[in-house]
Amino acid sequence: SDRLLGLHKSMESIVEPATVKILTELLNLIEELFSENEDQKQTIQKQRDEINRLKGEQGKPNIKPNKNGPNNFSSENERKKAEASGEDAKKEGFKLDKPTLEKLEEKQIPAQILKSLNKVTNKRYEIKAEFLKAVEEVIGSEAVERYGKLLIKHARYKKRNRERKIPKIKIDRVEKCKVDTDKLPSDAQFKDYKSKVVQDVIIKTDNVRFDREVYWSKSLQKTYIGELPKGYEGDYGPNIKSQIVSFKYVNNMSIPKIKEFYENLGTIISESYISTRLTKKVEVFHSEKSQLYEASLGIGLFQQIDDTGSRVNGTNYYTQIVCNEFCTLFFTTERKDRLTILDILRNFESRSFVFNDETFDLLNQLRISKKLTIKVEELAPRDKELNEEDMEKLLAEVFPDSSKGKINRIRIMEAAAIASYHSTSGALEVKVLVSDDAPQFKLIVDDHMLCWIHEGRHYKKLRPVVPAHQKKLENFRKSYWEYYRKLYAYKQHPSFDSAQSLSVEFDDQFSIETGYNDLDDRISKTRAKKQNLLTVLKHPEIPLHNNRSENGARVQKRRADVSLHTITEEGTKAKDTMMSIVESCKKLGVNAYKFIEDRINRTFKMLSLAELVNQSALKPIPYDSS
Repeated sequence: SDRLLGLHKSMESIVEPATVKILTELLNLIEELFSENEDQKQTIQKQRDEINRLKGEQGKPNIKPNKNGPNNFSSENERKKAEASGEDAKKEGFKLDKPTLEKLEEKQIPAQILKSLNKVTNKRYEIKAEFLKAVEEVIGSEAVERYGKLLIKHARYKKRNRERKIPKIKIDRVEKCKVDTDKLPSDAQFKDYKSKVVQDVIIKTDNVRFDREVYWSKSLQKTYIGELPKGYEGDYGPNIKSQIVSFKYVNNMSIPKIKEFYENLGTIISESYISTRLTKKVEVFHSEKSQLYEASLGIGLFQQIDDTGSRVNGTNYYTQIVCNEFCTLFFTTERKDRLTILDILRNFESRSFVFNDETFDLLNQLRISKKLTIKVEELAPRDKELNEEDMEKLLAEVFPDSSKGKINRIRIMEAAAIASYHSTSGALEVKVLVSDDAPQFKLIVDDHMLCWIHEGRHYKKLRPVVPAHQKKLENFRKSYWEYYRKLYAYKQHPSFDSAQSLSVEFDDQFSIETGYNDLDDRISKTRAKKQNLLTVLKHPEIPLHNNRSENGARVQKRRADVSLHTITEEGTKAKDTMMSIVESCKKLGVNAYKFIEDRINRTFKMLSLAELVNQSALKPIPYDSS
């Protein structure tokens, strides 16, 4: 590295174009050789590990890298800085208090000045000029000129966007703490009460023995028995029935831990009963989730989507996360292809297919050969809705040899399914989708927005060793996030002129050539995604990143930390449904514990989440910059 740095300094004096071109190529060759060398090191290490295992020894330990090490490709810090540099960047104030004055005393500020500053102690000032003006009035302009920078440094504080918690605390009882009057002096007089709020929770059993009246009618040969209160059917009361669901899906407790909790309170309960409550007794929430999803699709908002791995009975599955501002929904599926994504967006209605002009246009985009397209066009009925059985019969005609054309069969089904989705979904059709650049999300919707954070990670993964390349990468990444800041500002105040300007600036930003081949290649790939990355210019209501769905993916991963996998289809469905309910409650400001209790006990005093989504969502008026 030091030798390369010295070489770079020597090159700075070279101005002859031909020599500069040769040296640029040599530096890129160094990068290529270094990259190949790193790949070979990893391959050799894997081979050594395998040889050691065959010998009965251990390979190199898998030590996770530091969170902030060179392998951390997260762009969250850059995003936050870019977004904070807008209108809401100034989240600071100025205040002098006793600890601050003590620190200033250590800096040897005269005692007389510190004494004068007591007059402005504990007063808050929004801006620096206002603070300095107040200080100048008590210590004079000469002292401000001499000590002003030091005062600003120690008086600055960051504002926190949170409300005081005390007014929100529900007071259950009030107790008066009396003073022992025998110990008071004779002239002591009662003035007032000084309140102190202390929070506490009491956890105890509420076991009830119901003595039910029994009557016998000799004439009718019939027994009459007093009815139990609602919710007390079976061996457990309504609180336990709802708590079990809350403990599992809100608190993320395992079944053994739920059992342990109750047994420590003296409640006799079995794991099988808990499992039944969690999987077979949550039917009311399945319909709640379905209505919630239909409401989410119907309000005309964009949808964000992502997936993460999950396990079902030891088999690898995928949990798809579909979300927006008001709700988050989870769907665990065996696959994550386009047909599966379409199933989710159609809320798992029966698959349908159609062959129309759009279908054949999609076949072209999916790189189906002209010869095969003509054959499909000859055999497929035009503009007729087909079910899955009809589609299989058609494909059998197109591909008489079932062992061939597997990929082409899938592509034809995808094209026909997408065309059918666009022609039949109506008001529930998703018009704008926000996701990463995974292929299964492409071509499905009219406007597909890509995540700027995912795109930024590609640049962070570049690891140049040549100092000149490191500097070029650093400069480009700064300009990348500066452009992101402008997009974020545009979302706050969209206009036609701003959209046009940002579109032109995108072309300029991602058309530059730095001479660092890996960076230039990455820039050209970003430039090719212009339409998707700038969907926000047409729809400023959509986010610039896919964080919401990634946060949902983290929920699934935390669930897997406690329960590695679900066993049955019923358990998987219950897991998806309850995670959807709990996460959507958070977004809608609903107490998940109370909502679960309300639905488990079937009192239905609380509004459905679907109704809350419809009330909360104001249909956006899309701004069309075209």
